Amino acid sequence: MREEDEFDFDDDNEYEYEDDYSERGRSGGAPIIYMTLGVSLFILILLGAIIASNNKNNKGSGNYAKYVASKQNEQETEEESVSVNNSKRTADDLDIWDMYKNKKDDSSQSANADNNESENNSKPLPSPVVSPLPTMSPGVEDDEKYNDGKHFKIELKDGSSEWVTIDTTRERNNYDFTKFISNDGKLKYYNDGRATSFLGIDVSRYQKDIDFNQVKNSGIDFVMIRVGARGYQTGQVALDEYFTQNITRAKEAGLDVGVYFYSQAVNEAEALEEANLLIEACKDYKLTYPVAFDMELVDNDISRVQSLSKDDRTVITGTFLNRITEAGYKPMIYGDEEWLVKRVDLKKLPVAGVWLADESEMPDYPYQFSLWQYSTNGNVFGVNGPVNMDVCFIDYSAQ
Repeated sequence: MREEDEFDFDDDNEYEYEDDYSERGRSGGAPIIYMTLGVSLFILILLGAIIASNNKNNKGSGNYAKYVASKQNEQETEEESVSVNNSKRTADDLDIWDMYKNKKDDSSQSANADNNESENNSKPLPSPVVSPLPTMSPGVEDDEKYNDGKHFKIELKDGSSEWVTIDTTRERNNYDFTKFISNDGKLKYYNDGRATSFLGIDVSRYQKDIDFNQVKNSGIDFVMIRVGARGYQTGQVALDEYFTQNITRAKEAGLDVGVYFYSQAVNEAEALEEANLLIEACKDYKLTYPVAFDMELVDNDISRVQSLSKDDRTVITGTFLNRITEAGYKPMIYGDEEWLVKRVDLKKLPVAGVWLADESEMPDYPYQFSLWQYSTNGNVFGVNGPVNMDVCFIDYSAQ
């Protein structure tokens, strides 16, 4: 149904279309009526077009108004954002920048450079600051400077190292380490195709029961046995609980025997106490190898002797060695490079052999030593678990 059609109800409750184009109302004045209707229709169409155009303009005007309103809102939002940001602390305001020298000057220079570039593009920006390359580490420089045959490097217990000037007044060792031959961890020194060294182990209560016959049959020539020790904290002196058993069985097996004492003496009186305890314990046994004085620092703990000066340790060591010499034994001092160079002064001690502890393949220690403890993880038949391995360059049994 067209929009202009309507229902017209009559008195009989029936309806019919009242259409301009219906046959009802026809008369002889039809042309005039048709003209009038045509003009009216034209006017209606024209009015409809005008109305439609106005509606379209009104809609466009509403969108524009909304657009203008939205832009105003965005501008107000931006102004509020600027206001809020101006009240905040930015990265440039943080205190960390205070540690950088001339930070403000650098910022102003950067801004000036930007302005100059906009005014004249031919002007380059400032060159970036380049950090200097790291210099050679002091350790490497020291190696190059002191590796001249007049110095040797000591590896210290704290992991650092130190170059020490060689004392030319002391006897130098003349060992040719290319003449050492190792067979299953057993080291021997050869001259002209003949072994001129002697193989040994050093033991204490930590090895517990030892079958010295098997030790002898495995190629071991001598054994250094701990007689006793002083507690590195308590200072109490005690005889090694396996000493008597070890020295008795070692001699019965035909091994040459030497002994040592683990000292933590802090004065001469304690050093004498340790020496006298050793002399008493060994009086019934013939010792063919030296009696060694073993004073050392303790790994991962503080020992009684740590706070002593080098002179104090030297005097204490000398007291022990002198007492041992008086008793008719061959004196010896045990230690690693650090101990023998930094912790005591060997030039002030009585004449004694040196028992060097060093697990490197070629010790840097330049001075003469007669025993070398070259391993703390040896494997020898007759000993349960690891054992310290030693090589000796002097035939003490022939003396």
